[in-house]
Amino acid sequence: MNRQLLCLWAGLVFFLPTAQAETASPLPGRLKLTHIAADTWRAEYALAEPVTSIDLGPKIGEYRQQAWRILTPGVGLVTLEDQQTISAGGKAFSAFSVEVSLYLPYAEGNYTAFDRMSDGGTAVFIGFFTGDAVQGRRTRPLHLKVQLAGLAHENVIAPDDRHPDQPSYAYFGPATPTPAGVGKLILDPRTPDWLVELMQETTTKITQFYNRAFQRPLTYRPLMLVSISDFETRGLSTKGGAVGQQVVYRLGGKALLGGSEQVRRIVTELIAHEWAHVWQNNVARGGIGGTEAWVHEGGAEAIALAGLRGSGLLSPADADAYAAKLIQECAALEGSVESYRGFYACGFKRFTDYELGIFPLWKSMMETTESTGAVYSSSMIEAIRARARKAGASAGRGQSKQAVEHH
Repeated sequence: MNRQLLCLWAGLVFFLPTAQAETASPLPGRLKLTHIAADTWRAEYALAEPVTSIDLGPKIGEYRQQAWRILTPGVGLVTLEDQQTISAGGKAFSAFSVEVSLYLPYAEGNYTAFDRMSDGGTAVFIGFFTGDAVQGRRTRPLHLKVQLAGLAHENVIAPDDRHPDQPSYAYFGPATPTPAGVGKLILDPRTPDWLVELMQETTTKITQFYNRAFQRPLTYRPLMLVSISDFETRGLSTKGGAVGQQVVYRLGGKALLGGSEQVRRIVTELIAHEWAHVWQNNVARGGIGGTEAWVHEGGAEAIALAGLRGSGLLSPADADAYAAKLIQECAALEGSVESYRGFYACGFKRFTDYELGIFPLWKSMMETTESTGAVYSSSMIEAIRARARKAGASAGRGQSKQAVEHH
């Protein structure tokens, strides 16, 4: 613990683009998030202009219903057809505050609202506090400047804001980050020794391989957050996310105590997948978008498998089994990329079926997204494939002409 930091303030900006973002100017505002007790935060909003509501998007499990208590009279949380808004019953408002309690459950396919470590350190996902401002019939993305305040003697680490459209986690707690390979690490004190060693070794090897394969070194040092949820539940629970400039893991279950070969392999695969996302987003603009999740999730699976093979982190037999399992799962889903597991398994199958190797293809995608600002998409992939086929056909004609002339 750094006793010199009695209360740390940090400022950053988050802006989530929506379909209206191209035509509607952002609405500026401020969000002050204060840690007021061990398990309680207060979120205070102040907007530059009055609004009739704030669209928070789809509900995140029972998180807001159970953990949010709106303190401002006349303002409430409304859930309608699985969409959630902050509303004052049709009246305009420009400020409100919310008391937020620690909430550890998570909805499949979503980020965790909170990750709690055994020393009391807590990662809070800032993305769930953002949304769109509604002013009558006009909808504008919120452009929030976020201020963070911690308890006395508590460190507060704000997310890196170099990609303001990718809000991530704020850390409140006693730890300070330590160097770990290409990144910085905050580790739950009760992480088993075998897991500490595995994470350090796997992270080092996979990031070294990605550096070479993509020929695009990271321009920053990601913050890694590792929390252990429990050692009591049966089996193994793994949750990982690469968001903004962070890689966040929540691991739990009795299987963590033993660290069997199967458990080690699962964690190794998780690390390779999440760091694949880090490189997918290692661009100056563009990158991962909000639609066609199979592109970035299936792509990350294909990148991870290639990285695990190339780095020697998986044996050829284990790598083949990894691929076969995903392909079999996709067959059961009849090739559909519309379901949550379809994003991963059938997205992976699509990438393995392409004539281009995963790294040449994804390097071209990164160059395209950076030069145009367009997010990764199936149309981008098809355009790259079409250019590759045309270039191949031209090269083939050139070789045939040279052969005829030589003859």
